[in-house]
Amino acid sequence: MMFFDDRFLYQRISVVPSPWRPYSAPDVIALVLPYLNERLAQQVNTKVKRSQLPVRLIFKPPPTLKELLTSSRVYENRCDEEKCRYCTDQKICKLRGKVYLIKCNGCGQRYVGESGRPLRKRLDEHRRAFNRPQTYPRNSFSRHRTTVHTRDAPPEFEVTVLHRNLDNPVDRKIMEAREIKRYQPEINSREELVEALKLIA
Repeated sequence: MMFFDDRFLYQRISVVPSPWRPYSAPDVIALVLPYLNERLAQQVNTKVKRSQLPVRLIFKPPPTLKELLTSSRVYENRCDEEKCRYCTDQKICKLRGKVYLIKCNGCGQRYVGESGRPLRKRLDEHRRAFNRPQTYPRNSFSRHRTTVHTRDAPPEFEVTVLHRNLDNPVDRKIMEAREIKRYQPEINSREELVEALKLIA
């Protein structure tokens, strides 16, 4: 029969890590960080909690060896749509939950938007308003076409995804508002600008 010293048992029990949860404030945006190890994750969690930052911490694990070695991943960022108007360097047309920036190639003016639907659908709506402004008289792109490019053919536009993986509508609206404040886009309507800035005032 084996006997254990009480001090030995205490030492063994004391090294068992206590459970913890990533810090999360109510009604805030997600802050996704790479998970490196348990010690660093807990240190970051403690600092963010003490600072009372308005974020929800998410620690994303690194890719597995299988994911890194799977050859098909090489093609994941390639668009499968022939002659896609929106995907250039990266596959973006099917992204959901994103905040994006549009730059008009005709004049350089910009627009910031967000959508939970596939990006292609939202951009197609902007393009239809650009091409047929009389059909969408109150649309921001219709107004841009009739006031800036009255006698021009519909110009092309470039798209940049500013934020992705924002499934929560509130998160998207907050990030959209911050980017609107940052870029001061000319194509967004005055109503859109006022509503956006209310979220971060």
